[in-house]
Amino acid sequence: MKSPGAVISLYIRQFFRWTGVQVYRHPAPFFWIPVTLSFLAVLGLLRFYEENRIWYLYSPEKADSHFEHAVANEFFNDRGGKFWLEVTITAKDMDNLLRRDYLDGVDSLAEFLQYNFTVPCNGVKGGDKLECSFSDLCSGQCNDNQVIPLFNLIYRNASSRLHPNFRLTYPTMHLYNDEYYVGEHFAGVKIDPKTNVISRVKVVVLYFRTDRQTPQISSVINEWERSLFDYVEHFDHPTLNMTVNSDAMIAREVRTNGLTCVPFFSFSVAAVVMFIFITNGREHFVFSHNVVMAILGIAGPLMAIGTTFGFLFLFGVPFNSITLVMPFLIIGVGCDDVFIIIHAMRKTNKNDTLEEQIAETMEEAGPSITVTSATNILSFGIGIATPTPAISLFCLYTCIAVAVDFVYQLTFFVAVLVYEEKRLEKMKKTEKSEKIEEALGAPENRPKQVLSVQNSIRSTAGAHPLPANPDGIVSRYCRFLKDWRTRLGLLLILCAYWTASYYGCKTMEIKMDTTNLIMNDSPLNNIAWIYERFLWSEGQLVLVFVNNPPDLTNEHNQHEVLELVNRFETLPYSMGKNSTSIWLRSFLYQSSLYHNNKGFNGLLQEWLEDTEGGGARWNDMLRLKKSENGTILGVNKFMFATACAMGDDANWSTREKLQKQWRGVAHEYAHFNVTVFQSYSFYIDQLDSIGGTTMSTVIWAAITMDLACLLMIPGINSILTSTIAMMSINVGVFGLLSVWKVNLDPITMCTTLMSIGFSVDFTAHISYHYYRNPTSWTTDERLADALKSIGWPMIQAASSTVLCIFPLMFNTSYMVWVFVKTILLVTILGILHGIIFLPALLLTSGDLSRLFGGSDDSKVQPEKSEKLGEISQTSSFSSTNSETALVKSNDSTELKTLPQERGSG
Repeated sequence: MKSPGAVISLYIRQFFRWTGVQVYRHPAPFFWIPVTLSFLAVLGLLRFYEENRIWYLYSPEKADSHFEHAVANEFFNDRGGKFWLEVTITAKDMDNLLRRDYLDGVDSLAEFLQYNFTVPCNGVKGGDKLECSFSDLCSGQCNDNQVIPLFNLIYRNASSRLHPNFRLTYPTMHLYNDEYYVGEHFAGVKIDPKTNVISRVKVVVLYFRTDRQTPQISSVINEWERSLFDYVEHFDHPTLNMTVNSDAMIAREVRTNGLTCVPFFSFSVAAVVMFIFITNGREHFVFSHNVVMAILGIAGPLMAIGTTFGFLFLFGVPFNSITLVMPFLIIGVGCDDVFIIIHAMRKTNKNDTLEEQIAETMEEAGPSITVTSATNILSFGIGIATPTPAISLFCLYTCIAVAVDFVYQLTFFVAVLVYEEKRLEKMKKTEKSEKIEEALGAPENRPKQVLSVQNSIRSTAGAHPLPANPDGIVSRYCRFLKDWRTRLGLLLILCAYWTASYYGCKTMEIKMDTTNLIMNDSPLNNIAWIYERFLWSEGQLVLVFVNNPPDLTNEHNQHEVLELVNRFETLPYSMGKNSTSIWLRSFLYQSSLYHNNKGFNGLLQEWLEDTEGGGARWNDMLRLKKSENGTILGVNKFMFATACAMGDDANWSTREKLQKQWRGVAHEYAHFNVTVFQSYSFYIDQLDSIGGTTMSTVIWAAITMDLACLLMIPGINSILTSTIAMMSINVGVFGLLSVWKVNLDPITMCTTLMSIGFSVDFTAHISYHYYRNPTSWTTDERLADALKSIGWPMIQAASSTVLCIFPLMFNTSYMVWVFVKTILLVTILGILHGIIFLPALLLTSGDLSRLFGGSDDSKVQPEKSEKLGEISQTSSFSSTNSETALVKSNDSTELKTLPQERGSG
């Protein structure tokens, strides 16, 4: 009974043979349809839009942080989307900002940016104002930076610093009976041990936060933001430095990082064109042919890239800068197919008709290209299902591009081959006719000729020829691999390689570093350094939303809410009670100052309306139930904030632990519907999920690869050996990336999926060609024939891939370098496995099968079919060397079969 793979493989070969005939007979549609689609793809630019928000791209779609973000937006009445921007100010000498001129400069900058830095607005906020400042555009809580002028007003007077009503403590300063949290604004803080007053501040952070309200206001806010970027970029102050951070700034720098690939692409294309030109010369060098093959060989992948981008844009798929690495991959994949097609064409019987040659070329190259393309498509297809949008987008673009390139190479490029072969055939006939006429003279003087005709390479035509010449280089190499001492040595090398790879896998660190997404000279690196060195180590706020509070007129419920607050204040790294801003605690303390009998809700209303007493500033942290006349009936929901300081432990791993602890406390108070929000929780969710997501995705991709090989390679031994080799390559790539100082992050996950797909290219080709040879041959003869059939195209493919990414080695981007390292590793390890380790494994597997009486791979022999015409020939998938002689006389043609000889090997 035939295996499913044998049946499928037979149908695939028949399909591609039929396709080859169709392309030969009707090359025009196969050529012009891909060209037309490539031009039509330009329409996709009409719907182009970009997505570079890293908080969205690099966190799982169903992560808790998305829900927490939505809760925060709902509480703050987010209209039209949230806008945030942070300005960090430091001294040029990175010393104390509390020096008189420095602090005055900070105060002036804060006021200028809030009230006097304007952009054209044409009255979008109502009225006839033509220029708007941030204070004009802001809605909701727009006094985030009020602590700066208050602090400066008190600190500049030495006597005021020691006044009992003004306590400039950290992280909360006290002005009369009110509290102001300054831990979010001040970093690099030092406390005077004698007075307990802040004596040094190295970093001041200004916050500009609002909702976008309407599209018109949002547009003006964006213009204000762009103007501020330009202002900061050209900021020149005698004593101060200023940097800016926002979603738009991060998106701009991430985009810039991706765009750095673009200038290198032309060099990659030129390098690959030259490589195809040099390595694919015909038996007799024809300059024009090599030029056509080189240029049009790479035209297919370029058209596939354009088609993919254009039509995905047209269907509304967003563009992300990480997808700019995809064109380099497609150039490599497409050129691999070019080498296989050209090599298959070169092996055909040149005395057959051109139609027969094209059909045999497609029959030979089509299944081989299908195996690798299908596995690449499936590998990236698995990646599309990952919950992280950045990875999913990259895999979608790459998956579609590989599929389009596969179709284009087997239609457009084969049509090019048909046109080119017809041109060369016509040229050769003309030259040959002229030379024969010139050399032989009259027809009656011409001697009888014997024309040697090389057999077809197709096994579907009948019996196989003899194996390759045992004295050839490839045959001798295979016998060398078959020697038990050689295989033992290779096993020891593999064990050492696997050990190193396993060590690398075990020690790979899961790390989410946003600076990996930007260039080394990006201003965001300075901001990241300030945050890591000062802000995150000394104070970081977490917002806690109580969406279903109890009846707070009940004293027991008040204590339970305060216990919830206390739970957050006593967690590890918490800055304690002094860092907490909670309205209830302040209200209960100050309510004793109000002498009336209005009850809890009445006192609360009076307190919140008291601007002088400080209660009014808490309004933004409460959402109240009110009657029609505005009387407070109760608290609908509220929020509070508390801070943590990680000190020397400030890193993403510590943040991840804190996030879990915060969420754990919130879960314990589920009856209050408590939600925590921290602005960097998106990245922490990615950090938390990347390990499990990578593992599950890799496992599913590997299983899918095996199933694809099972259906395409109808030989159990070949499947097992190729699977082992594929796993070996991927473990090596993953482990050696770790040794090469690459951490596990979304970028690494993308490259891991890429390496799974590409590793199949180097194993499936050898296994597929090994299977198709007769089981009557010895294992080393079968292997020699497989290496002769596909070995050189594999080396060409590996070399062209390295050439393709070589220009990227001059790019300093971490993201680009991870791709470069991955491609280098998968290419080098792939070619070593394909040429050395997998052949040794196939030899061992074949010997064991024969030793234990099993079948060596599939014993399904390719079915016989007879070639139409008077001459029946034998063929094989390997290069054949039997000859048929046509003995021509003046009036007749005699058919003789010459003795078969072994090939050159």
